[in-house]
Amino acid sequence: PLSLGTSDFVALRRNRMIYADKTDLIYSLASTRARIFLARPRRFGKSLLVSTLQSLFSDGLKYFSGLQIEKRWTDRQYDVVRLDFSGLKIFDNLDQFERDFKSVLLEAFLPLGSNVDNRRENIVFFDQFKSWLLTLPPDSLVLLIDEYDTPLTSHLDDDEAFDVIRNHLDKFYTVLKSAERCLRFFFMTGITRLKTFFPEINFLDDISLNRVYGTLIGFTEEEIKKAFPYYLREAEQKLGLTEDALVGRLRENYGGYSFEPEAQAHVFSPWSVLNFLRHPGQGFKNYWFASGGLP
Repeated sequence: PLSLGTSDFVALRRNRMIYADKTDLIYSLASTRARIFLARPRRFGKSLLVSTLQSLFSDGLKYFSGLQIEKRWTDRQYDVVRLDFSGLKIFDNLDQFERDFKSVLLEAFLPLGSNVDNRRENIVFFDQFKSWLLTLPPDSLVLLIDEYDTPLTSHLDDDEAFDVIRNHLDKFYTVLKSAERCLRFFFMTGITRLKTFFPEINFLDDISLNRVYGTLIGFTEEEIKKAFPYYLREAEQKLGLTEDALVGRLRENYGGYSFEPEAQAHVFSPWSVLNFLRHPGQGFKNYWFASGGLP
């Protein structure tokens, strides 16, 4: 089956959905102690990548049978905390945002034994959080953050709200920087470059335009041909196109994205390709643009 709409790696593998194997690049990311930031457009597969890293660090190779990383990965399992800030874009007032943000952190770190108490008004919340992180063993925690910028991009037209949200997020990242010894691996992603909103954060390696990882997210032409031969043949028959003609139309409509300075490597929008392959008879609709709502 196609993995359209499935951003959970374990669900994808358990249901035997098609997976374009990116685990060679994932191995080069995750095999060493690292703090990484990656920006990519929406609907390109960032959440699936975060989910894949979560599965790798928490479950080992349980769901990676037959993938390129299987014969290379020898690391142990870790405590993994995954944060998704996409739910922090709607709130009635700024006090509610502060409560919601702290609640997200408390819920995420509680299973690890966090003793941070949001009700202890005499002790600053983030000071408590930092003190607790410093009690964790070195290199014992994997932290994954998805949609880091959603609260900010949702309030670009409200200066007051934007400044308050940015201030709270900045306190959190400052704590992570000062207590980073407990982190075996830190990965954060969003749609905007980190320096756009947090130019002072310099402890993360921004690989958004690193040529090594230019094809980490999105399908290459070779991956499309290798992973989806059945669906390509079905599309050829329905549209009366040869394979070369079909791939050319796919390239024209859904390809051409490049995330490295020399623009040598190009990828296709996975959201568009998967939607097209599901209903090829509808033609080459602009699925990716439509997914963003009205411009």
